[in-house]
Amino acid sequence: MVKAVLFDMDGTITDTEKIYNKNWIKAAKYSGYTNFSREDALDLRSLNAFDAKALTQDRFGSDFDYDGIHALCGKMVRNELKEQGIPVKPGIKETLDTLKQENILKCIVTATNYELASKRLEEIQLLDQFDLVISAHMVKRGKPYPDPYLYACKKLNLNPRDCIAVEDSPNGVLSAYHAGCKVIMIPDLTEPDEKLQRYLLACVPTLTDILTIIKREENCTP
Repeated sequence: MVKAVLFDMDGTITDTEKIYNKNWIKAAKYSGYTNFSREDALDLRSLNAFDAKALTQDRFGSDFDYDGIHALCGKMVRNELKEQGIPVKPGIKETLDTLKQENILKCIVTATNYELASKRLEEIQLLDQFDLVISAHMVKRGKPYPDPYLYACKKLNLNPRDCIAVEDSPNGVLSAYHAGCKVIMIPDLTEPDEKLQRYLLACVPTLTDILTIIKREENCTP
């Protein structure tokens, strides 16, 4: 029985992953790393700060100022969202309304810090739709480690097997899967490769499609 759906935020609920990707490249190039590519930015999606720093310094040298470039990227993203508003993925309100009608708990599990995540959810009028907001900053290790999802399940007092996670990135998928959740991927900037597909309950194009998967899981429950 599905008792809760745990949603990633950027790239899953808000259509902001592409904005982060673009501004990571701009911030890195502004800082002198002209060979920082789209693929480099993609590898940082939902990745915890410790591993992200190690990854970028391994690729670009120990003098790569991850913290400074990350801060610059964040500033660029905030400015862009302030000017243009926060884009929302199609179908999110319908999906949340249906889950509420089915008495299924709804939780955010994000790499974004709690204050900023809550602020953005409030701006798009979705904060009160969620029973819980979990930030990777609340645990020792962020995605792709299972800690954020394990912590969310603990706070909800649920077995991970009774939870479905909805993710858009490989790091998020791995985090949820290794926590013991069933994982639905809604690809955003990249499709899952053959290896990642093995971790998925399903891969669907839109948020409303997860409702079909949840109903299927309910029907399969003995």
